[in-house]
Amino acid sequence: MLEPSAIDKSAILFQPIKINKLNISNRIVLGACLVPRAAADWAPSEQTCAFYIEQAKGGVGLIIAGGSIGAKRGVDEAPMGPLLRLDRDELIPAYSRMVDRVHALGTPIIMQVGPSFGRMGSPKRKGDLISASPVNVVIPVDRFPRGVYVPGGVVTKTPREATIAEIEELEDATVAGAVRMRRAGFDGVELPAIMSYFLASFLSPRTNLRTDMYGGSVENRARMLVNIVRKIREKVGPDFPLGLKITCNEHVPGGQDAHGYAAIAKLVEQEGLDYVALQDGCYESMDVGAPLEDGAVVQHGEAQIFKKELKVPIMIPSFHNPVAAAEAIANGYGDLIVLVRPLLADPNYVNKVKEGRPDTIVKCTRDHSCMRRMFLSMPVRCDVNPRLGREDRRPGQLPPLKRILAAPFEKVVMGVTGSPTIMHALGKVVKYKH
Repeated sequence: MLEPSAIDKSAILFQPIKINKLNISNRIVLGACLVPRAAADWAPSEQTCAFYIEQAKGGVGLIIAGGSIGAKRGVDEAPMGPLLRLDRDELIPAYSRMVDRVHALGTPIIMQVGPSFGRMGSPKRKGDLISASPVNVVIPVDRFPRGVYVPGGVVTKTPREATIAEIEELEDATVAGAVRMRRAGFDGVELPAIMSYFLASFLSPRTNLRTDMYGGSVENRARMLVNIVRKIREKVGPDFPLGLKITCNEHVPGGQDAHGYAAIAKLVEQEGLDYVALQDGCYESMDVGAPLEDGAVVQHGEAQIFKKELKVPIMIPSFHNPVAAAEAIANGYGDLIVLVRPLLADPNYVNKVKEGRPDTIVKCTRDHSCMRRMFLSMPVRCDVNPRLGREDRRPGQLPPLKRILAAPFEKVVMGVTGSPTIMHALGKVVKYKH
């Protein structure tokens, strides 16, 4: 049992907060993830809706929906699928139905809208990949999270440099996707400039070698995000919540640190951002992005740098322990806590903390079976939560709790692939239905 003083500390997590004019009842946010698989037509499936309903019932203050793509190029180069497709007007009613079901539980929901996968894409047929510059992704074998093993690491296909016309096309596609999500009834949108995806490739001098208006200076490297936010604001007005999820430190040799990323975020903030969510690391430093301990962004000082430079609320990641999360907010390191793995393990996490029984939380093991299955292009499951990915099924239809996939088999599968990208190539090896 936790001491009463520890339980009392968590009270700050249940202080309401506003993002723009959106009222959020508590400080715990479900971050965007690839768990809710779309239907065959790239629209929300019943399982997509059921996953978010389960999280809303569990008490989160805000849901950020993910596993989505906002431009046709992103669809064409998606390394897995189907994802939630945001580039079709005819899918708006399906999104509206999902939003209405979540709103019926009193929970706001924001949609993440990104244009394409960039360096981590997998082009179909004779298509190619574009990025800020022709810099590919190299993941050393020792930079994967615990439980993920790829002998020799991963080297992706080298993209070509995107033309200005292609950049502008993706800017407009992202804006159009954001407008569609507003029409569907979402409470806001979030731009994902993280990991090694297209938007992120412009932000760091390590991955942006351009000498034109989109490269070089901080202003130029921020230009695509600045343009997108400005254009969205012109379309939706001042009251629609707009967030940015941004890498806060690459943690690789020659990579950009928190000061560089905060300078970019500050420029984008001026165009009308309402919050900034931090993502630690990138694909080349995945071990940092999925840490084994709480509070890395505070221990390394990234959160403090963003709080100093920005005026909008800051969302900080990777606090599995609710007491540590509460202390981070109390100390002014952030304003909201973004969780994924703890909420996959126990969707009632928030309710249990609120009710003063955090000792009953089903804890994430941080062994990353969820991530291994994602890399294998398999439905995401959890070692400690048999309902994950099956929320649309009745309890009697669920299998008994067990380890979903034995580690030795995963190692063999990952070892035999000559994977140009993790997710696409591994998805070819294993055909799995469960």
